[in-house]
Amino acid sequence: MKRYTIPTIFFAIGVTLQTLFYFSWVDFTLLAVSCLLLTLFLYSLDLQSYPNSKQPTSSFQTETISSEDDSQTLQKSNVETEVVFDTNVSHSSVFPEVSTAIDDSTDETKGFKTKEILWKVDPIFYARESVRLEERSLFCDTIKEFPFSFTSPKLSSIQYVYFDGTDFKECYWQKSEMLVETDDNPVEWNEWEESQIKESLPAISKNKRKLYVPLTINAKLFGFLCFTSKEGWSNEDIQVFWEETTNLSEKILLKREYAKVTKHPFTKLYTVSHFYQLAKASFEALEKKTLVLFKFIDTNFQSELAIGLNQMGIKHSVLGIGLFQLEENLYAALIPNERLESFSSFFQQFIEELDQLGYPSEVALGYSNPLIPDLKFDVWIKKAYSSLEESILYNAA
Repeated sequence: MKRYTIPTIFFAIGVTLQTLFYFSWVDFTLLAVSCLLLTLFLYSLDLQSYPNSKQPTSSFQTETISSEDDSQTLQKSNVETEVVFDTNVSHSSVFPEVSTAIDDSTDETKGFKTKEILWKVDPIFYARESVRLEERSLFCDTIKEFPFSFTSPKLSSIQYVYFDGTDFKECYWQKSEMLVETDDNPVEWNEWEESQIKESLPAISKNKRKLYVPLTINAKLFGFLCFTSKEGWSNEDIQVFWEETTNLSEKILLKREYAKVTKHPFTKLYTVSHFYQLAKASFEALEKKTLVLFKFIDTNFQSELAIGLNQMGIKHSVLGIGLFQLEENLYAALIPNERLESFSSFFQQFIEELDQLGYPSEVALGYSNPLIPDLKFDVWIKKAYSSLEESILYNAA
């Protein structure tokens, strides 16, 4: 209360001076208003300092309550594994035939423990970018498997450039036997050199230091190789590199043709024919893998979400070699039994994050375990489809 003596003293001095020298009601009113405003200002300072002194206590209480809630939530999540359609059903009830195998697994394979956010970017953009990178990956894998040999003494370095149908991007740089992967660096050249390559014709730069040879076959342009020399190139040097460049183009084409047979042209997921071969081989080898079928129901962007599921499932080691596309909106995976619990936790988080991002998804699951005694291959497949149909009917109800 000591601070309120300031306006009191100020008011008393003002009244005293007016009484002794000259009294005016106007001056008296101004003095009174000034002292009142000063008092209100001091009072507002008291109001601001009062809640601040109480803040640490309330914050501590809030944090305590929050931590208690978090611990309760964590205990619940450790006790109970949630499933896609019914979050109150335990893992053993979804895959009862393999629950014993999971219980005997090691701690390293016993659960999808990370709660790191799966979707770092928009799911649709992520899927389409993954498809683009799949095409680039075929090109890069061929380069790594069949790098160009340094046969010419004039050759200093080689740039391997990929063409995605629109732009040229550098993907590898080679110096002697050293092959270095690069980012999608743009190509430094002029319009004439670019036009020559787009027409599948070789080109030599103006300073004669760079020789561009296209990677092309059957009128299909995959990219080009840029050979750098300190001495300079001539037209006679083109033929020296043309034959080996053509051989590399044939290998790229071969990989692409194989990918067309084994992978879907749009989603880049394994095809149904490839699924049949791998599933039969896995079944005959008595591998402990469960066939899981996925069917998206009334879900937008089904293909893109399936691509995202494939990429992230492989990244977190819960989908085996990846997804197989059996029909337009039906997918399959051969999941090792010791990974089923990890897959269940991962898939739950996958669907929950999609819902939070504005892509609500309904997915029916069907499964079939090959460890049933005297089970035949066709019965194994049919059992998975029957399980899927039951799941669809359950959700329709």
